[in-house]
Amino acid sequence: MTIIDCGDCNVRHRFVDQAGREGVCRFIETLVAAALGIGLAELRAQGRGRAAAAFARQTAMYLAHVHLGMSLSEVGRTFSRDRTTVAHACARIEDSRDDPKFDRILACLETTLDGWQRSFAMAGRSA
Repeated sequence: MTIIDCGDCNVRHRFVDQAGREGVCRFIETLVAAALGIGLAELRAQGRGRAAAAFARQTAMYLAHVHLGMSLSEVGRTFSRDRTTVAHACARIEDSRDDPKFDRILACLETTLDGWQRSFAMAGRSA
């Protein structure tokens, strides 16, 4: 997997090559499932499922799009959803950030993703 730096020293909005997108989204799913207490199989289910599972999936799609800079179509393909579903998920999660508790959880997830990306970037420099 190659992480391409956009020229900014900030780790946000680094783009992952095509081969790595699937793995990155699987990592995000695992991270979100653990943080929100949802089973990974339930989060990855084809149907909507319980509201908590749908919300966790929306959170994962939001992080892939907003935090990692993947397009709505890329996120949709990776999560087996339509791009309009991804857009709806992003809007829902943005609205949910008004809740201070959820905003703290999301900030922690973003910090974890930053650290994960940073570790790949450092590994790439030393190789």
